[in-house]
Amino acid sequence: MVLHIDLGNQSLTSWMRENKYFIHSELVRYAEKLIEDNLNEVQALMLSNLSDNVVFILKKENIYITLEKAMEYFLDIEEYEQCATIRDLLTLMENKNEKRDFKTGRRNQRKSKAD
Repeated sequence: MVLHIDLGNQSLTSWMRENKYFIHSELVRYAEKLIEDNLNEVQALMLSNLSDNVVFILKKENIYITLEKAMEYFLDIEEYEQCATIRDLLTLMENKNEKRDFKTGRRNQRKSKAD
């Protein structure tokens, strides 16, 4: 379910500039849902004012980029709890992308579309 925020007559760009913490936090929260539920995409946020709409859609193939940008932001503001959450999500993604060969005990990386 998408989180819809109606800004009335406020500027979307101004609101987004002033609310980076909220936006990055929500994107991390929705990234967690995408990863844990093994979804291909999820609509995270919809911001709208009287004349425009912006929808943030997280896609499985781009989730690393989203999490890396969120990590940069939270490191800049020294919000280390969020950084730890992002680190844990990245680790979870890596673990889900690994497949253990039980006969040899070796781990094999599954190839993604990007490889």
